[in-house]
Amino acid sequence: MVANRRPSYSGSMNPEQPFQPAESCLRRTLADIKSFAQREPGQAVAAALGAGLLINMLPTRWVAGTAAVVGALLVRPVLLSLGVTKVMELCCQKSSTQLPS
Repeated sequence: MVANRRPSYSGSMNPEQPFQPAESCLRRTLADIKSFAQREPGQAVAAALGAGLLINMLPTRWVAGTAAVVGALLVRPVLLSLGVTKVMELCCQKSSTQLPS
């Protein structure tokens, strides 16, 4: 059994292309999954088999319908927040360019 240790993340910070939070989270999650599979290979195989069976047993129409309903519920608030953000951005640009010198 491999010692319970956290994987090292040797990502150098490049000022031209910094790490994004989502990319960092994804890399950390994949590293955690890899270390779990190395520590507990039997449980990892069982989890993968169970997830595969669950995905294959769910009706496609049910999965697509759920995704469509959730997407339809989220589209209005997302568009509203993007619009408000854009208006704020435009107002801030106009007020900063009209300042008397």
